[in-house]
Amino acid sequence: MLYTRYFSGIINQYGRPNLSDEQFRKFMNIVHLEGRLAGINTIKRALKDAREAHRFDVEHYNVSKKLTELTGNLPPEKLKEQLFR
Repeated sequence: MLYTRYFSGIINQYGRPNLSDEQFRKFMNIVHLEGRLAGINTIKRALKDAREAHRFDVEHYNVSKKLTELTGNLPPEKLKEQLFR
């Protein structure tokens, strides 16, 4: 939850950023996808010794791919500069 923690710190320090609808949508999608990844990882850890653990690998890959498309694997600071312009 790299981006979510970083954005949370920015919001706590400076308040809600003034974003366009498109930028806000991207911001919220990043937070949502990181939350989904955290949930998938929690389930995978709980099922690590079960046969069903591999069933979440495809979902993890798909969510990670979407997150990478949104963030471009930029560090949070660079993504913030890009979003908050």
